[in-house]
Amino acid sequence: MQDAPSSTVEADSGERPLISIVVPVYNEQDNIPRTYKKLKEETDNLGDYKFEFIFIDNRSTDNSFMTLVDLAEEDKDLRVVRFARNFGFQKSVLTGYRLARGEAAIQIDADLQDPPAMFGPFLKKWQEGHDVVVGVRRLRKESRFLHSMRRMYYWLMARLEGEHLVQNAGDFRLIDKSLIARLRRIHEPHMYLRGMISSLSRNQVGIEYDREKREFGESKYGLLPLLALAMDGILTHSSFPLRISFYLGISIAFLAALLSAFYLVLFLVWPTQSPPGFTTTQLLILFGIGINSSFLGVVGIYVGRIYDQVRIRPLTIISDLVNFEESIEVVERSLVDEK
Repeated sequence: MQDAPSSTVEADSGERPLISIVVPVYNEQDNIPRTYKKLKEETDNLGDYKFEFIFIDNRSTDNSFMTLVDLAEEDKDLRVVRFARNFGFQKSVLTGYRLARGEAAIQIDADLQDPPAMFGPFLKKWQEGHDVVVGVRRLRKESRFLHSMRRMYYWLMARLEGEHLVQNAGDFRLIDKSLIARLRRIHEPHMYLRGMISSLSRNQVGIEYDREKREFGESKYGLLPLLALAMDGILTHSSFPLRISFYLGISIAFLAALLSAFYLVLFLVWPTQSPPGFTTTQLLILFGIGINSSFLGVVGIYVGRIYDQVRIRPLTIISDLVNFEESIEVVERSLVDEK
């Protein structure tokens, strides 16, 4: 019998469920006060729940951390984690999930482009029994090129390894604590949380919403980081590049065999008309070297990722904690379930 989302247990107990709000931060000093105020206003209106706030500072180079420290001094329900260096957005979110003490966790970006007003609808779907509730953007204000590339990516991912990614969904989501427990058992240095959570979910659901404009600062996700994230998604959740390399190699070998047979027949039937062979041979050699190098590169990427994973290094290193009773060492050990 499958475990039901923890919302059912809390509802039966009559106690107010604790919900963790996870906010990854990188150079958002201008957004943080406004974001915290909006989060408090929205959560204060949801009286059926208790809330804690977990801000993960990905080693900001501005005054983000001290701004969070000042806010945490006034609110003991606001906990702050600061990394020793920049470990990236994905690991920031994962750390926030693993530190969540609530029955469910909601991740929201610090720029407030994703509206806190969606907390209520998210929680309603969670109470109905969904272990993942993800926000689906109705309209994306981006170039036609980027929009086309994004659609192509979702189309590809939907056909790889049975992944069921919700199209036009980002990282604005609620996940149940039962799924967080599964995340604790995963140790992947190159992760794609959207695919990972989707594959671990039993019954995720999407809710459409309108994304707001960013008021301060600039997005940290340009074209290159988006391409890197897409590559992580493909390589982490599929062996497709290896399979396509194999099939392409077989196809090229077959064509090379046909070409060789053609030249052999040409030489036997019209010896004087057959090509000298030097140019053809050189082209085939260079083409073969190029194909082999490409395939070795694909294999090398997978081998490198396997090497990174078997080393079992910490995914993150924490330098500072605010409003935590435990020491850094205890908190870091709690991030991973080794069972």
